[in-house]
Amino acid sequence: MAGVVVLLDENNEANQAKVAEFAKKHDIATPLTIAVDGAKGPNGYKLNDAVPLTVLAARKNKVEANFALAAPAPSDEEAQKKEVSDILAATEKMLGK
Repeated sequence: MAGVVVLLDENNEANQAKVAEFAKKHDIATPLTIAVDGAKGPNGYKLNDAVPLTVLAARKNKVEANFALAAPAPSDEEAQKKEVSDILAATEKMLGK
C-alpha cells in the first residue's frame, strides 16, 4: 500500500520548486507531485473541483473509491472521524480484508 499527494496545478519549474520546498520544510515523507494533466487532473478520475481535497483509493491503476472531502469545520470532530472511517473501510474492502 502506498500514498501519493498530487497537486492539481500547472506542472512547471516554479510549482515543482514550491512542492519540493514544502515537503522539505514540513519533513513530509509521502511523495508529492504535480499532475501532468494540469489543474483539472485526469478526466477518468472524475474529480470534483468544488472541494479542496479528494482521496482516491486505487488498485492496479484502477480507481475503486473516490472521496470528495468538503473539509468540515475543525470543531466538527465527528464529521472528520466519519470521513476517515469511510476511507479506511473502502481501503480495507479494496484490499480484501
